[in-house]
Amino acid sequence: MEISLDFGGSTIDAVFWEGDRILKVETFEACDVEVADLSRFANDDVSKIYVTGGKSRFFTEEVFGIPVIKVSEIDAIGRGGTWRMADGKWLVVSMGTGTCIVSVDCRQDVVDCKHVGGTGIGGGTFLALARELLGISDLDEILRIGAKGSSQKVDLSVEDIVGGGIGRIAADSTASNLGRLAREIDFDDEDLAAGLINLIGQTIGSAAVFAAQAEKVSQIVLIGKLTKAKAVTDIIKRIAEAYDFEVFIPDNANFASAIGAKFARM
Repeated sequence: MEISLDFGGSTIDAVFWEGDRILKVETFEACDVEVADLSRFANDDVSKIYVTGGKSRFFTEEVFGIPVIKVSEIDAIGRGGTWRMADGKWLVVSMGTGTCIVSVDCRQDVVDCKHVGGTGIGGGTFLALARELLGISDLDEILRIGAKGSSQKVDLSVEDIVGGGIGRIAADSTASNLGRLAREIDFDDEDLAAGLINLIGQTIGSAAVFAAQAEKVSQIVLIGKLTKAKAVTDIIKRIAEAYDFEVFIPDNANFASAIGAKFARM
């Protein structure tokens, strides 16, 4: 058996392998990373441990005689996002605590991964704002409340500012996320939650579109923990599809970087 691990800012993802077949996946709460932390994964059944993300570069070369293979996070994101995808050019958007964007060119057995950039807006931002503004830190609860609200009650639209649509932007498009909160207005917690969902989805969606345009890529892959938030990914899809980009969310998208760690190398 082999194990591939992704050390994120909030969690540690583990994928357990038999050959190229996934046996199981698990998520652990992140903590200060020390070499001793790998001991929980080391037993007689394990032949290799692949590590990526976080402080993985500081691990020793083996633990209890088991080789520890360190993997570039960019390659892990790219390989994990396009695992089992067809040949072609892809843009992989990894939505974790923040957001990392990687351009991937897949040609038969050759996979070229390039770090395009990203944004500090991600799941960490979403949970932090919800905690401070709503007193809620559970993702499912935020999404449940937001589904009952309207972001239009807290966001300013293009029509609010210029009186109608402008260029390719429709009148009801967001001109300023949470912009109405700068004045005295009536809104509920549900509306604020909906506004936060809109803020996160639109920021990541816009960054993905601009990156895809720059890289001349027509296919966008979403991975990371925020793929579990359908309300967020729906917003990203709407933005991308408005610019004629296809959006894919692969199986085990929230474990994609850990999956990619098995197939990438530093």
